[in-house]
Amino acid sequence: MGETVEKFGFAAKYKSVGELFNTEILPIIDSISRLGVAADGFASAANSISHINFTEQHEIKELLELVFEIRRSAEDLHCLLDKRLDAAIKTVESGVYDIKNIKEAKEEQEK
Repeated sequence: MGETVEKFGFAAKYKSVGELFNTEILPIIDSISRLGVAADGFASAANSISHINFTEQHEIKELLELVFEIRRSAEDLHCLLDKRLDAAIKTVESGVYDIKNIKEAKEEQEK
């Protein structure tokens, strides 16, 4: 049992699958979502000011550069999310939490 728990590193330190996902997965998904909203806002702003006759082109370019920077950040987060999801799924499939639950139940019965 100990060998299996150590093999999956960060995932084994959580008491349940829900705690694992709430701590390691959901914040990344939330960050990606927020970056998407920000990128959409900047893209909309660039589109809006491009229709104004006296707009300076560098302002549009700056907004679009922000959109591209946000996209790169979201891609980095997506790679991290893929790695953590893979580790979390392997941990759940391995039965680590089943073993933990059985061990905890036995310890409670012994008390």
